[in-house]
Amino acid sequence: MKFLGKLKESVLSVLPITLVIFAMLIFFIDVDISLVIKLIISALLLILGIAIFSLGADASMIELGEGVGSTLSKNGKLLFMLLIGLVIGFIITFAEPDLMVLARQVADYSSLSSTWLFIIVVSLGVGVLLMLGILRVYFKFKLSLLLTLSYAIVFILSFFVPEEFVPIAFDSGSVTTGPISVPFLIAFGLGLSAVRESKNEEDNSFGMIALCSVGPIISVMLLSLFLDPSSASTSTEVIADTNIFNELFTILGESLGDVAIILLPIIAIFVLFQIFAFKYPKTKVMRMLLGFLLTYLGISVFLTGVELSYLEIGSVIGEFFATSNSRNIAILVGLILGAFAIVAEPALHVLKKQVEEVTNGTIKQSVIVVTISLGVAISVMVAVIRALFPFNILYILIPLYALSLILSFINPKLFTAIAFDAGGVATGTMAVSFILPFITGLTNNGQGFGTIALIACFPVVTMQILGLIYKIKTVKSNKLKLAQILENNRIIEFDYTRRYLEPLVVARDSVVEFDYKVKKGEKRRENHKKRTK
Repeated sequence: MKFLGKLKESVLSVLPITLVIFAMLIFFIDVDISLVIKLIISALLLILGIAIFSLGADASMIELGEGVGSTLSKNGKLLFMLLIGLVIGFIITFAEPDLMVLARQVADYSSLSSTWLFIIVVSLGVGVLLMLGILRVYFKFKLSLLLTLSYAIVFILSFFVPEEFVPIAFDSGSVTTGPISVPFLIAFGLGLSAVRESKNEEDNSFGMIALCSVGPIISVMLLSLFLDPSSASTSTEVIADTNIFNELFTILGESLGDVAIILLPIIAIFVLFQIFAFKYPKTKVMRMLLGFLLTYLGISVFLTGVELSYLEIGSVIGEFFATSNSRNIAILVGLILGAFAIVAEPALHVLKKQVEEVTNGTIKQSVIVVTISLGVAISVMVAVIRALFPFNILYILIPLYALSLILSFINPKLFTAIAFDAGGVATGTMAVSFILPFITGLTNNGQGFGTIALIACFPVVTMQILGLIYKIKTVKSNKLKLAQILENNRIIEFDYTRRYLEPLVVARDSVVEFDYKVKKGEKRRENHKKRTK
Protein backbone atom coordinates (compact mmCIF):
# COMPACT_ATOMS: atom_id res chain seq x y z
CA MET A 1 0.00 0.00 0.00
CA LYS A 2 1.26 3.45 -0.93
CA PHE A 3 0.41 4.93 2.47
CA LEU A 4 2.58 2.36 4.27
CA GLY A 5 5.53 3.42 2.12
CA LYS A 6 4.91 7.06 3.02
CA LEU A 7 4.57 6.12 6.69
CA LYS A 8 7.88 4.26 6.66
CA GLU A 9 9.57 7.23 5.03
CA SER A 10 8.18 9.66 7.60
CA VAL A 11 9.32 7.41 10.47
CA LEU A 12 12.87 7.49 9.11
CA SER A 13 12.59 11.27 8.80
CA VAL A 14 11.25 12.12 12.26
CA LEU A 15 12.90 9.45 14.39
CA PRO A 16 16.52 10.78 14.30
CA ILE A 17 15.77 14.33 15.54
CA THR A 18 13.29 12.97 18.09
CA LEU A 19 15.83 10.52 19.55
CA VAL A 20 18.44 13.27 19.83
CA ILE A 21 16.01 15.58 21.67
CA PHE A 22 14.74 12.73 23.84
CA ALA A 23 18.27 11.81 24.90
CA MET A 24 19.04 15.44 25.81
CA LEU A 25 15.89 15.74 27.92
CA ILE A 26 16.54 12.48 29.75
CA PHE A 27 20.29 12.68 30.38
CA PHE A 28 21.25 16.37 30.40
CA ILE A 29 18.27 18.65 31.05
CA ASP A 30 16.07 18.37 34.11
CA VAL A 31 12.52 18.78 32.82
CA ASP A 32 9.08 17.75 33.93
CA ILE A 33 7.96 14.31 32.77
CA SER A 34 4.94 15.92 31.07
CA LEU A 35 7.26 17.56 28.52
CA VAL A 36 8.76 14.16 27.67
CA ILE A 37 5.27 12.71 27.21
CA LYS A 38 4.33 15.63 24.95
CA LEU A 39 7.49 15.02 22.90
CA ILE A 40 6.46 11.39 22.30
CA ILE A 41 2.95 12.43 21.28
CA SER A 42 4.35 15.18 19.03
CA ALA A 43 6.70 12.74 17.30
CA LEU A 44 3.81 10.40 16.53
CA LEU A 45 1.79 13.31 15.16
CA LEU A 46 4.70 14.44 12.99
CA ILE A 47 5.12 10.94 11.56
CA LEU A 48 1.43 10.65 10.77
CA GLY A 49 1.20 14.21 9.46
CA ILE A 50 4.14 13.92 7.05
CA ALA A 51 2.84 10.60 5.69
CA ILE A 52 -0.66 11.95 5.07
CA PHE A 53 0.64 15.22 3.63
CA SER A 54 3.03 13.48 1.21
CA LEU A 55 0.22 11.26 -0.03
CA GLY A 56 -2.08 14.24 -0.51
CA ALA A 57 0.48 16.57 -2.08
CA ASP A 58 1.25 14.03 -4.82
CA ALA A 59 -2.39 14.00 -5.88
CA SER A 60 -3.28 17.68 -5.36
CA MET A 61 -0.63 20.39 -5.03
CA ILE A 62 1.77 18.91 -7.59
CA GLU A 63 -1.04 18.19 -10.07
CA LEU A 64 -2.48 21.69 -9.60
CA GLY A 65 0.87 23.43 -9.98
CA GLU A 66 1.77 21.59 -13.17
CA GLY A 67 -1.72 22.09 -14.59
CA VAL A 68 -1.77 25.83 -13.90
CA GLY A 69 1.74 26.25 -15.32
CA SER A 70 0.95 24.42 -18.56
CA THR A 71 -2.42 26.19 -18.94
CA LEU A 72 -0.89 29.65 -18.58
CA SER A 73 1.86 28.76 -21.04
CA LYS A 74 -0.65 27.45 -23.61
CA ASN A 75 -2.66 30.67 -23.31
CA GLY A 76 0.33 32.54 -24.70
CA LYS A 77 -0.79 36.00 -23.48
CA LEU A 78 2.08 37.29 -21.39
CA LEU A 79 0.10 39.94 -19.50
CA PHE A 80 -2.52 37.37 -18.49
CA MET A 81 0.21 34.99 -17.34
CA LEU A 82 1.84 37.69 -15.23
CA LEU A 83 -1.40 38.79 -13.56
CA ILE A 84 -2.38 35.22 -12.69
CA GLY A 85 1.17 34.60 -11.44
CA LEU A 86 0.93 37.62 -9.13
CA VAL A 87 -2.38 36.41 -7.67
CA ILE A 88 -1.24 32.81 -7.26
CA GLY A 89 2.08 33.83 -5.69
CA PHE A 90 0.22 35.96 -3.16
CA ILE A 91 -2.32 33.25 -2.30
CA ILE A 92 0.08 30.33 -1.84
CA THR A 93 2.37 32.45 0.34
CA PHE A 94 -0.53 33.75 2.40
CA ALA A 95 -1.42 30.10 2.96
CA GLU A 96 1.99 29.16 4.38
CA PRO A 97 1.66 28.11 8.06
CA ASP A 98 5.38 28.82 8.67
CA LEU A 99 4.87 32.46 7.71
CA MET A 100 2.30 32.91 10.46
CA VAL A 101 4.70 31.42 13.02
CA LEU A 102 7.45 33.86 12.01
CA ALA A 103 5.03 36.81 11.81
CA ARG A 104 4.01 36.28 15.44
CA GLN A 105 7.63 36.25 16.57
CA VAL A 106 8.39 39.40 14.52
CA ALA A 107 5.41 41.14 16.16
CA ASP A 108 6.71 40.14 19.61
CA TYR A 109 10.35 41.15 19.15
CA SER A 110 10.43 44.05 16.66
CA SER A 111 8.88 47.43 15.91
CA LEU A 112 6.60 45.81 13.28
CA SER A 113 3.69 44.98 15.57
CA SER A 114 1.12 44.15 12.87
CA THR A 115 1.15 40.45 12.05
CA TRP A 116 -1.15 40.77 9.04
CA LEU A 117 0.77 43.70 7.52
CA PHE A 118 3.93 41.61 7.63
CA ILE A 119 2.16 38.62 5.99
CA ILE A 120 0.62 40.79 3.24
CA VAL A 121 3.93 42.48 2.38
CA VAL A 122 5.77 39.14 2.27
CA SER A 123 3.05 37.58 0.10
CA LEU A 124 3.20 40.50 -2.35
CA GLY A 125 6.96 40.05 -2.60
CA VAL A 126 6.52 36.41 -3.61
CA GLY A 127 3.83 37.32 -6.15
CA VAL A 128 6.04 39.93 -7.86
CA LEU A 129 9.02 37.61 -8.09
CA LEU A 130 6.83 34.78 -9.39
CA MET A 131 6.07 37.14 -12.27
CA LEU A 132 9.82 37.41 -12.84
CA GLY A 133 10.01 33.60 -12.82
CA ILE A 134 7.36 33.47 -15.55
CA LEU A 135 9.32 36.01 -17.60
CA ARG A 136 12.42 33.89 -17.16
CA VAL A 137 10.75 30.82 -18.67
CA TYR A 138 8.94 32.84 -21.35
CA PHE A 139 12.05 34.62 -22.62
CA LYS A 140 14.52 31.90 -21.52
CA PHE A 141 16.57 34.21 -19.32
CA LYS A 142 19.50 32.74 -17.41
CA LEU A 143 18.66 32.02 -13.79
CA SER A 144 22.18 32.88 -12.63
CA LEU A 145 21.91 36.37 -14.15
CA LEU A 146 18.50 37.06 -12.58
CA LEU A 147 19.66 35.85 -9.17
CA THR A 148 22.79 38.00 -9.37
CA LEU A 149 20.76 41.13 -10.17
CA SER A 150 18.16 40.33 -7.49
CA TYR A 151 20.70 39.77 -4.72
CA ALA A 152 22.63 42.85 -5.81
CA ILE A 153 19.47 44.87 -5.10
CA VAL A 154 19.07 43.08 -1.75
CA PHE A 155 22.59 43.81 -0.54
CA ILE A 156 22.46 47.43 -1.69
CA LEU A 157 19.20 47.93 0.22
CA SER A 158 20.66 46.24 3.31
CA PHE A 159 22.94 49.24 3.89
CA PHE A 160 19.98 51.64 4.10
CA VAL A 161 17.37 49.74 6.17
CA PRO A 162 17.33 49.74 10.00
CA GLU A 163 19.78 47.17 11.35
CA GLU A 164 17.10 45.21 13.22
CA PHE A 165 15.24 44.50 9.96
CA VAL A 166 18.13 43.03 7.98
CA PRO A 167 17.92 39.54 9.59
CA ILE A 168 14.10 39.74 9.68
CA ALA A 169 13.99 40.50 5.94
CA PHE A 170 16.26 37.56 5.11
CA ASP A 171 14.24 35.30 7.39
CA SER A 172 10.99 36.34 5.69
CA GLY A 173 12.38 35.36 2.29
CA SER A 174 13.45 31.98 3.58
CA VAL A 175 10.28 31.06 5.46
CA THR A 176 7.94 31.48 2.48
CA THR A 177 8.97 28.14 1.00
CA GLY A 178 7.14 25.57 3.09
CA PRO A 179 4.84 22.57 2.66
CA ILE A 180 2.24 24.54 0.66
CA SER A 181 4.40 26.49 -1.80
CA VAL A 182 7.23 24.04 -2.55
CA PRO A 183 5.15 21.31 -4.24
CA PHE A 184 3.16 23.92 -6.13
CA LEU A 185 6.09 26.06 -7.32
CA ILE A 186 8.23 23.13 -8.49
CA ALA A 187 5.33 21.61 -10.43
CA PHE A 188 4.31 25.07 -11.71
CA GLY A 189 7.77 25.63 -13.20
CA LEU A 190 7.76 22.13 -14.69
CA GLY A 191 4.37 22.64 -16.36
CA LEU A 192 5.28 26.11 -17.60
CA SER A 193 8.58 25.05 -19.15
CA ALA A 194 7.23 21.80 -20.64
CA VAL A 195 4.72 23.62 -22.82
CA ARG A 196 7.24 26.30 -23.77
CA GLU A 197 9.26 23.43 -25.34
CA SER A 198 12.46 24.70 -23.81
CA LYS A 199 15.62 22.84 -24.66
CA ASN A 200 16.50 23.03 -20.99
CA GLU A 201 13.13 22.00 -19.62
CA GLU A 202 14.61 20.35 -16.53
CA ASP A 203 16.57 23.52 -15.76
CA ASN A 204 13.48 25.72 -15.98
CA SER A 205 11.40 23.41 -13.79
CA PHE A 206 13.61 24.41 -10.86
CA GLY A 207 14.52 27.94 -9.83
CA MET A 208 11.01 29.26 -9.15
CA ILE A 209 11.53 28.80 -5.40
CA ALA A 210 14.89 30.56 -5.59
CA LEU A 211 13.46 33.62 -7.30
CA CYS A 212 10.35 33.78 -5.12
CA SER A 213 12.50 33.70 -1.98
CA VAL A 214 14.16 36.99 -2.95
CA GLY A 215 10.87 38.92 -3.26
CA PRO A 216 9.97 39.05 0.46
CA ILE A 217 13.50 40.17 1.36
CA ILE A 218 13.16 43.22 -0.87
CA SER A 219 9.54 43.97 0.11
CA VAL A 220 10.24 43.77 3.87
CA MET A 221 13.33 45.96 3.50
CA LEU A 222 11.27 48.55 1.62
CA LEU A 223 8.57 48.38 4.30
CA SER A 224 11.14 48.94 7.06
CA LEU A 225 12.12 52.29 5.49
CA PHE A 226 8.64 53.64 6.35
CA LEU A 227 8.49 52.32 9.92
CA ASP A 228 9.34 54.34 13.02
CA PRO A 229 11.70 52.39 15.29
CA SER A 230 10.19 51.68 18.68
CA SER A 231 10.96 49.50 21.63
CA ALA A 232 9.64 45.97 21.54
CA SER A 233 9.25 43.42 24.26
CA THR A 234 11.90 40.74 24.42
CA SER A 235 9.89 38.05 26.07
CA THR A 236 6.45 36.58 25.87
CA GLU A 237 4.52 34.71 28.47
CA VAL A 238 3.27 31.35 27.36
CA ILE A 239 0.41 29.88 29.34
CA ALA A 240 -0.01 26.17 28.74
CA ASP A 241 -2.82 23.93 29.81
CA THR A 242 -1.78 21.59 32.61
CA ASN A 243 -3.76 18.76 31.02
CA ILE A 244 -1.81 17.40 28.04
CA PHE A 245 -4.84 16.11 26.18
CA ASN A 246 -6.80 19.33 26.66
CA GLU A 247 -3.83 21.20 25.25
CA LEU A 248 -3.52 18.71 22.39
CA PHE A 249 -7.15 19.04 21.29
CA THR A 250 -7.06 22.81 21.67
CA ILE A 251 -4.05 23.08 19.38
CA LEU A 252 -5.53 20.56 16.94
CA GLY A 253 -8.76 22.57 16.71
CA GLU A 254 -6.84 25.78 16.07
CA SER A 255 -4.67 24.08 13.44
CA LEU A 256 -7.68 22.62 11.63
CA GLY A 257 -9.29 26.06 11.53
CA ASP A 258 -6.13 27.91 10.40
CA VAL A 259 -5.24 25.39 7.69
CA ALA A 260 -8.83 25.35 6.41
CA ILE A 261 -8.73 29.13 5.96
CA ILE A 262 -5.39 29.14 4.16
CA LEU A 263 -6.23 26.18 1.87
CA LEU A 264 -9.61 27.50 0.73
CA PRO A 265 -8.11 30.06 -1.74
CA ILE A 266 -5.97 27.33 -3.29
CA ILE A 267 -8.99 25.05 -3.72
CA ALA A 268 -10.83 28.01 -5.24
CA ILE A 269 -8.02 28.36 -7.82
CA PHE A 270 -8.43 24.68 -8.69
CA VAL A 271 -12.21 25.02 -9.10
CA LEU A 272 -11.87 28.09 -11.36
CA PHE A 273 -9.21 26.47 -13.56
CA GLN A 274 -11.25 23.26 -13.72
CA ILE A 275 -14.30 25.18 -14.95
CA PHE A 276 -12.55 27.41 -17.50
CA ALA A 277 -9.39 25.52 -18.49
CA PHE A 278 -8.60 22.05 -17.13
CA LYS A 279 -11.78 20.16 -17.97
CA TYR A 280 -10.41 17.14 -16.11
CA PRO A 281 -12.54 13.96 -16.07
CA LYS A 282 -14.65 13.34 -13.00
CA THR A 283 -12.36 10.61 -11.65
CA LYS A 284 -9.32 12.90 -11.70
CA VAL A 285 -11.27 15.74 -10.08
CA MET A 286 -12.36 13.42 -7.25
CA ARG A 287 -8.79 12.16 -6.84
CA MET A 288 -7.45 15.72 -6.59
CA LEU A 289 -10.16 16.77 -4.12
CA LEU A 290 -9.25 13.76 -1.99
CA GLY A 291 -5.63 14.87 -2.27
CA PHE A 292 -6.54 18.35 -1.00
CA LEU A 293 -8.37 16.77 1.93
CA LEU A 294 -5.33 14.64 2.81
CA THR A 295 -3.06 17.69 2.45
CA TYR A 296 -5.34 19.60 4.81
CA LEU A 297 -5.35 16.82 7.41
CA GLY A 298 -1.62 16.17 7.06
CA ILE A 299 -0.57 19.79 7.60
CA SER A 300 -3.00 20.20 10.49
CA VAL A 301 -1.68 17.11 12.28
CA PHE A 302 1.93 18.12 11.56
CA LEU A 303 1.45 21.66 12.94
CA THR A 304 -0.30 20.25 16.01
CA GLY A 305 2.70 18.05 16.73
CA VAL A 306 5.12 20.94 16.27
CA GLU A 307 3.21 23.39 18.46
CA LEU A 308 2.47 20.85 21.18
CA SER A 309 6.09 20.46 22.26
CA TYR A 310 8.78 21.42 19.74
CA LEU A 311 8.41 25.18 20.23
CA GLU A 312 8.68 24.80 23.99
CA ILE A 313 11.48 22.23 23.85
CA GLY A 314 13.54 24.41 21.53
CA SER A 315 13.40 27.29 24.01
CA VAL A 316 14.13 25.00 26.96
CA ILE A 317 17.24 23.53 25.32
CA GLY A 318 18.51 26.97 24.30
CA GLU A 319 17.98 28.46 27.76
CA PHE A 320 19.71 25.49 29.37
CA PHE A 321 22.91 25.98 27.39
CA ALA A 322 22.74 29.76 27.84
CA THR A 323 22.69 29.43 31.63
CA SER A 324 25.06 26.47 32.00
CA ASN A 325 28.03 28.16 30.31
CA SER A 326 28.48 25.13 28.03
CA ARG A 327 29.30 27.10 24.91
CA ASN A 328 31.40 24.46 23.19
CA ILE A 329 28.76 21.83 23.80
CA ALA A 330 26.05 24.22 22.52
CA ILE A 331 27.93 24.59 19.23
CA LEU A 332 28.15 20.82 18.85
CA VAL A 333 24.47 20.42 19.75
CA GLY A 334 23.57 23.00 17.12
CA LEU A 335 25.48 21.01 14.52
CA ILE A 336 23.65 17.79 15.44
CA LEU A 337 20.20 19.35 15.69
CA GLY A 338 20.60 21.06 12.32
CA ALA A 339 21.64 17.83 10.62
CA PHE A 340 18.63 15.90 11.88
CA ALA A 341 15.96 18.64 11.91
CA ILE A 342 16.02 19.16 8.13
CA VAL A 343 15.29 15.47 7.50
CA ALA A 344 11.87 15.96 9.13
CA GLU A 345 10.86 18.76 6.73
CA PRO A 346 7.94 17.70 4.47
CA ALA A 347 9.10 20.02 1.66
CA LEU A 348 12.46 18.24 1.44
CA HIS A 349 10.73 14.98 0.51
CA VAL A 350 8.92 16.75 -2.32
CA LEU A 351 12.12 18.32 -3.67
CA LYS A 352 14.26 15.17 -3.58
CA LYS A 353 11.62 13.15 -5.46
CA GLN A 354 11.15 15.84 -8.09
CA VAL A 355 14.92 16.12 -8.61
CA GLU A 356 15.37 12.38 -9.07
CA GLU A 357 12.42 12.17 -11.46
CA VAL A 358 13.44 15.17 -13.59
CA THR A 359 17.07 14.01 -13.81
CA ASN A 360 16.04 10.41 -14.58
CA GLY A 361 17.85 9.13 -11.52
CA THR A 362 21.15 10.91 -12.25
CA ILE A 363 20.90 12.75 -8.92
CA LYS A 364 19.83 10.33 -6.20
CA GLN A 365 17.49 11.28 -3.38
CA SER A 366 20.04 10.22 -0.77
CA VAL A 367 22.67 12.56 -2.23
CA ILE A 368 20.25 15.49 -2.06
CA VAL A 369 19.32 14.74 1.58
CA VAL A 370 22.93 14.34 2.76
CA THR A 371 24.14 17.50 0.99
CA ILE A 372 21.30 19.68 2.28
CA SER A 373 21.61 18.19 5.79
CA LEU A 374 25.30 19.08 5.85
CA GLY A 375 24.49 22.66 4.86
CA VAL A 376 21.79 23.02 7.51
CA ALA A 377 24.04 21.49 10.19
CA ILE A 378 26.78 24.04 9.49
CA SER A 379 24.25 26.88 9.35
CA VAL A 380 22.76 26.07 12.77
CA MET A 381 26.27 25.79 14.24
CA VAL A 382 27.08 29.27 12.86
CA ALA A 383 23.75 30.55 14.25
CA VAL A 384 24.74 29.26 17.70
CA ILE A 385 28.11 31.01 17.43
CA ARG A 386 26.35 34.22 16.38
CA ALA A 387 23.95 33.93 19.35
CA LEU A 388 26.85 33.48 21.78
CA PHE A 389 29.16 36.02 20.13
CA PRO A 390 26.92 38.56 18.31
CA PHE A 391 28.05 39.91 14.93
CA ASN A 392 26.43 41.38 11.84
CA ILE A 393 24.79 38.65 9.79
CA LEU A 394 25.89 40.32 6.54
CA TYR A 395 29.48 39.26 7.32
CA ILE A 396 28.31 35.71 6.60
CA LEU A 397 25.58 36.18 4.02
CA ILE A 398 27.38 38.47 1.57
CA PRO A 399 30.48 36.23 1.04
CA LEU A 400 28.41 33.03 0.86
CA TYR A 401 25.86 34.37 -1.61
CA ALA A 402 28.68 35.92 -3.65
CA LEU A 403 30.39 32.51 -3.79
CA SER A 404 27.12 30.82 -4.77
CA LEU A 405 26.45 33.34 -7.52
CA ILE A 406 29.96 32.95 -8.91
CA LEU A 407 29.58 29.17 -8.94
CA SER A 408 26.22 29.58 -10.71
CA PHE A 409 28.08 30.76 -13.81
CA ILE A 410 30.39 27.72 -13.67
CA ASN A 411 28.13 24.85 -12.63
CA PRO A 412 25.52 23.13 -14.79
CA LYS A 413 22.32 25.20 -14.93
CA LEU A 414 20.29 22.43 -13.35
CA PHE A 415 22.51 22.34 -10.25
CA THR A 416 22.25 26.11 -9.81
CA ALA A 417 18.45 26.00 -9.88
CA ILE A 418 18.29 23.02 -7.51
CA ALA A 419 20.83 24.59 -5.14
CA PHE A 420 18.88 27.82 -4.63
CA ASP A 421 15.63 25.87 -4.34
CA ALA A 422 17.26 23.68 -1.68
CA GLY A 423 17.92 26.77 0.41
CA GLY A 424 14.23 27.56 0.41
CA VAL A 425 13.22 23.99 1.19
CA ALA A 426 15.53 23.83 4.21
CA THR A 427 13.66 26.62 5.98
CA GLY A 428 10.41 24.91 6.80
CA THR A 429 8.32 24.29 9.88
CA MET A 430 11.03 22.59 11.94
CA ALA A 431 13.42 25.48 11.31
CA VAL A 432 10.88 28.10 12.37
CA SER A 433 9.23 26.19 15.20
CA PHE A 434 12.20 24.38 16.74
CA ILE A 435 15.59 25.73 15.60
CA LEU A 436 14.58 29.40 15.86
CA PRO A 437 13.29 29.06 19.46
CA PHE A 438 16.47 27.14 20.31
CA ILE A 439 18.65 30.00 19.08
CA THR A 440 16.36 32.58 20.70
CA GLY A 441 16.83 30.80 24.03
CA LEU A 442 20.61 31.10 23.63
CA THR A 443 20.61 34.86 23.02
CA ASN A 444 20.76 37.54 25.68
CA ASN A 445 18.14 39.75 24.00
CA GLY A 446 15.62 37.02 23.22
CA GLN A 447 16.00 37.45 19.46
CA GLY A 448 17.10 34.74 17.07
CA PHE A 449 16.30 36.56 13.83
CA GLY A 450 18.78 35.73 11.09
CA THR A 451 18.80 32.03 11.94
CA ILE A 452 16.37 31.17 9.15
CA ALA A 453 18.45 33.21 6.70
CA LEU A 454 21.57 31.24 7.62
CA ILE A 455 19.70 27.96 7.24
CA ALA A 456 18.62 29.07 3.76
CA CYS A 457 22.12 30.15 2.73
CA PHE A 458 24.43 27.27 3.59
CA PRO A 459 22.56 24.50 1.67
CA VAL A 460 22.88 26.67 -1.44
CA VAL A 461 26.65 26.65 -1.02
CA THR A 462 26.90 22.92 -0.28
CA MET A 463 24.70 22.09 -3.28
CA GLN A 464 26.78 24.36 -5.52
CA ILE A 465 29.94 22.64 -4.31
CA LEU A 466 28.28 19.31 -5.08
CA GLY A 467 27.54 20.66 -8.55
CA LEU A 468 31.18 21.62 -9.00
CA ILE A 469 32.33 18.17 -7.90
CA TYR A 470 29.76 16.62 -10.23
CA LYS A 471 31.04 18.72 -13.13
CA ILE A 472 34.70 17.85 -12.43
CA LYS A 473 33.88 14.14 -12.19
CA THR A 474 31.84 14.35 -15.38
CA VAL A 475 34.72 15.96 -17.26
CA LYS A 476 37.16 13.34 -15.98
CA SER A 477 34.73 10.56 -16.80
CA ASN A 478 34.24 11.89 -20.32
CA LYS A 479 38.00 12.10 -20.85
CA LEU A 480 38.43 8.54 -19.60
CA LYS A 481 35.66 7.31 -21.88
CA LEU A 482 37.24 9.12 -24.82
CA ALA A 483 40.62 7.52 -24.05
CA GLN A 484 38.97 4.12 -23.81
CA ILE A 485 37.22 4.65 -27.13
CA LEU A 486 40.50 5.60 -28.80
CA GLU A 487 42.26 2.64 -27.22
CA ASN A 488 39.48 0.33 -28.32
CA ASN A 489 39.81 1.70 -31.85
CA ARG A 490 43.52 0.89 -31.81
CA ILE A 491 42.82 -2.62 -30.61
CA ILE A 492 40.17 -3.07 -33.26
CA GLU A 493 42.54 -1.75 -35.90
CA PHE A 494 45.31 -4.10 -34.76
CA ASP A 495 42.89 -6.99 -34.61
CA TYR A 496 41.62 -6.15 -38.07
CA THR A 497 45.20 -6.12 -39.37
CA ARG A 498 46.04 -9.40 -37.69
CA ARG A 499 42.87 -11.16 -38.80
CA TYR A 500 42.49 -9.90 -42.33
CA LEU A 501 45.75 -8.51 -43.59
CA GLU A 502 48.13 -11.16 -42.24
CA PRO A 503 46.39 -14.02 -44.09
CA LEU A 504 46.62 -12.00 -47.28
CA VAL A 505 50.33 -11.45 -46.77
CA VAL A 506 50.83 -15.10 -46.01
CA ALA A 507 48.80 -16.06 -49.03
CA ARG A 508 50.76 -13.63 -51.16
CA ASP A 509 54.06 -15.07 -49.93
CA SER A 510 52.81 -18.57 -50.56
CA VAL A 511 51.85 -17.69 -54.12
CA VAL A 512 55.20 -16.07 -54.75
CA GLU A 513 57.01 -19.05 -53.28
CA PHE A 514 54.89 -21.48 -55.31
CA ASP A 515 55.48 -19.50 -58.48
CA TYR A 516 59.21 -19.43 -57.77
CA LYS A 517 59.27 -23.18 -57.24
CA VAL A 518 57.28 -23.79 -60.44
CA LYS A 519 59.60 -21.67 -62.50
CA LYS A 520 62.65 -23.30 -60.93
CA GLY A 521 61.26 -26.76 -61.71
CA GLU A 522 60.63 -25.83 -65.35
CA LYS A 523 64.21 -24.67 -65.76
CA ARG A 524 65.51 -27.92 -64.28
CA ARG A 525 63.39 -29.97 -66.73
CA GLU A 526 64.62 -27.92 -69.68
CA ASN A 527 68.22 -28.37 -68.61
CA HIS A 528 67.63 -32.09 -68.17
CA LYS A 529 66.20 -32.41 -71.71
CA LYS A 530 69.20 -30.58 -73.15
CA ARG A 531 71.63 -32.92 -71.44
CA THR A 532 69.81 -36.00 -72.63
CA LYS A 533 69.83 -34.85 -76.25
